[in-house]
Amino acid sequence: MQPNDIIWRLQERINELQNLCQESINELHPKKNADLISSIEECERLCRTQTNIMNRIAKRY
Repeated sequence: MQPNDIIWRLQERINELQNLCQESINELHPKKNADLISSIEECERLCRTQTNIMNRIAKRY
């Protein structure tokens, strides 16, 4: 397996998790589940950070 294949696979998984976070937020009640929504939003921010990291390393390969 080549480095760019691994980068692509990781990016796909991160994107899936980010989509899952967004879909989950959309299904929750904004007031009743505010603490859970906040936690999921933090996970989504971490996904964006991971995506940025992978995009930077992808430029090298």
